[in-house]
Amino acid sequence: MKTLLMCTPLLVALTFTGCATVPSQPRTFDQLGQFTAYPLNDKTYRVGFQADRNLSYGTAEEITLLKAAQTTVRNGFRYFSVVDDPSNARHKAQRQAVIYPAPSYYPYGYYRRYPAFWPDPFYDMPQVVNIDPVQVSYTIECFKTQQQSPDAFDAQLILQSLGPKYGLSPAGDVLQPPAPPQGKQ
Repeated sequence: MKTLLMCTPLLVALTFTGCATVPSQPRTFDQLGQFTAYPLNDKTYRVGFQADRNLSYGTAEEITLLKAAQTTVRNGFRYFSVVDDPSNARHKAQRQAVIYPAPSYYPYGYYRRYPAFWPDPFYDMPQVVNIDPVQVSYTIECFKTQQQSPDAFDAQLILQSLGPKYGLSPAGDVLQPPAPPQGKQ
């Protein structure tokens, strides 16, 4: 019995340490959501992105812009402009739901009589969750030089500035996330 009591703190510490050292695997650019990119003619492409439910609309727009830059560079162009598109004319707000936690087993008066069992003030907070995934799509027209369209985006500049944030190289290739350190467990 004495050995069991002495080993219990060690087992609890090992359990929490084991859970804390398991790193989550970061996702690559291709795993952020579902991408589409298909040509409409020799210099016009349709680029789309459907995000997971946990991404905001602004982040989805940024990722779609990055996918447009990647498509531009991979097809031998450097500049692109977003063509006015009716699907992007009005931003549809995501449908959201409010989730309330389950009621406590003990009534609130029980906590007042026994102050050692004080309720968690953050437990009763409702959470807002997105129901629909975000969808963003652009029709882009690609150009080889800036003079063809003075207000066009520079695809290489976008890949250099935003690419590392989402795991893309300046050439538009998907980079693999760094491996977690193996020595510290």
